Amino acid sequence: MKLRYVVLSALAVLALAGCASPDATDSAGAPSSSAASDAASPSAPVNSRTVVASGSLSAVTVTGEIKDGVEAGCVLLSTADKTYLLLGGDRTKYRSGTTVTVTGVPQPDMASTCQQGTPFQVVSIKEG
Repeated sequence: MKLRYVVLSALAVLALAGCASPDATDSAGAPSSSAASDAASPSAPVNSRTVVASGSLSAVTVTGEIKDGVEAGCVLLSTADKTYLLLGGDRTKYRSGTTVTVTGVPQPDMASTCQQGTPFQVVSIKEG
């Protein structure tokens, strides 16, 4: 009877181990590649990675008001004629209601989980 409980307990442990987080370390103890990339910005959304496509896209400078997106961690820049999803840059300057001037590269073909605005890879940002 005791053997049955030991075997069932061992099976339960193995089943739960299969449900482990993908951020867990591998058998060698080294963090997985996804854990290493996510560790740099744990509170930032997945779409905040720096991506600048090659081709005809060039840096532009726009001025507008910082607004919070509907999804957590998504920051928007609302200009007179367009809304941008800000990616990268100094996040300490991303305070809702603040007017900023941002230089960066629009990424219109980039997919985003934020579902708002044209993705815009920030190169520099200044208040005012």
